[in-house]
Amino acid sequence: MNEDEIRGRNLIVDGRFPSSWKEHWSHFNGKGLARTFSDPVYGFYLMMNGEAAVKQTFDTAPLTAAQLTKASYRLRFLYENYGDGANSKVIVRTSTGVEDPIDLSGKIPEHPQAEWNPFEPYQFTVVAADQDVDIELHGSALGGSSGLRITDIDVQLHLGALVLKSVTLDERSYEP
Repeated sequence: MNEDEIRGRNLIVDGRFPSSWKEHWSHFNGKGLARTFSDPVYGFYLMMNGEAAVKQTFDTAPLTAAQLTKASYRLRFLYENYGDGANSKVIVRTSTGVEDPIDLSGKIPEHPQAEWNPFEPYQFTVVAADQDVDIELHGSALGGSSGLRITDIDVQLHLGALVLKSVTLDERSYEP
């Protein structure tokens, strides 16, 4: 059997920050600058500084606690903390109040000379009582051209592998 994961629909809308990104993301703290730019290789990205913070909320799948034992939500993105400013982070916040911060200001990237560093996959916990999840992006405390640059934000729900219990073919049942 093939063990490759099947990618589903991204639960984040406009994770590459096209010109319409503000339809799905909100600049909720009113601080700093949150603007899109374009890179010839990576396309659109969001640059945030001055402690700007934006967020998007997505609904969780209606799974029971038993179903969630074999399911996981995973977050991935590309980022660059240009200027190494403090406060750069991503916060995953569930509707039951669990906050899961990912500090990008002190994180040494795997490829420090690269312009964009992959952050993947980051598994976060959702419980059956959670109705939705906020993905918050927080820009660095620096100003000017420095700041957190981020793109390709992707959240996937990964379900446990299906297990075949039986097969019926030509009125005959087969069990593994």
